[in-house]
This record gives sequence, structure tokens and C-alpha cells, in this order.
Amino acid sequence: RKEFFEGCKAINADSIDGICSRFPSLLTEAKQEDKFKDLYRFTFQFGLDSEEGQRSLHREIAIALWKLVFTQNKPPILDQWLHFLIENPSGIKGISRDTWNMFLNFTQVIGPDLSNYSEDEAWPSLFDTFVEWEMERRKKEEETKCIMSSDTEGLCAEEQT
Repeated sequence: RKEFFEGCKAINADSIDGICSRFPSLLTEAKQEDKFKDLYRFTFQFGLDSEEGQRSLHREIAIALWKLVFTQNKPPILDQWLHFLIENPSGIKGISRDTWNMFLNFTQVIGPDLSNYSEDEAWPSLFDTFVEWEMERRKKEEETKCIMSSDTEGLCAEEQT
């Protein structure tokens, strides 16, 4: 509640209409890389339960916040990342601040095909697990396409090239 009032004061909005009138410019401002980074980092803190002294986000909260914060400029790898988090609930208790912050860098450095990923880099171990999981998922998907292709055409897609 306190943060809401401070935020309204910071944008000079004293009513719902005032907030609504400032919203388009706030969205434009959030597209600036440095402003987005500030918003992104704030989002982690916002998601913590301060009364419980939480230091990491519950997995479900982190997923919801990633969907929210990337509403405008969704990284190509986001859907796969969220799918990974949803499919592996027992292995992922929570998302630490370090993992949260590094994910933004991860989305900027690693291409959608994960070709820029290197295990030698200092990424959180959860990213290593994600990349391994995603590469395996893609391999299975390709094998399924190959089997389906061989049933209908007699050749796997790989054999055709």
C-alpha cells in the first residue's frame, strides 16, 4: 500500500484518471533498456512476501511475474523457460534474486536456439539444467517429426537433406 502511494506521488497522479493518463508514457518509458532493467529488478522485490522475510520467490509467483514483466517485449526463450519451470515443480523450490536478475541477461545473450550458451559461463545452475532439458525436449520433438515423416514419406527429414 505504501509503495502504491509513493508510486502515485512519483508520477504526479492523485486519482485513477491520473494513473490512466500517465500509463501510456510509463509504458514507453519501460521500453528504455535502463528503465526496464530497474522495473525488472523491482518486480522481484515486489513479489517477495516481506512479512515472512522471504529471500526467494515461490516458483508460481516467479512464473506469474515473468509473464507480467515481459508483457511488451517477450524474449524468444521465455515460453520454453516457463514450460520448464512448470514441468519440473519438484526440482525447483524457488527463484533466488541472483537467478531472477541473471535471467534478464540470459535472455539478451542466449539466442532462441540456445547456440550462444556455454556451460563454462557463470550462469546459475538452474540455467544449465534448463538448457539440458530444453535440448533434450527439442531432440525428442525432432525424433517425433522424423518418425511421422518416415511414416508418410518414407524418409526422415534429416535423411532428405
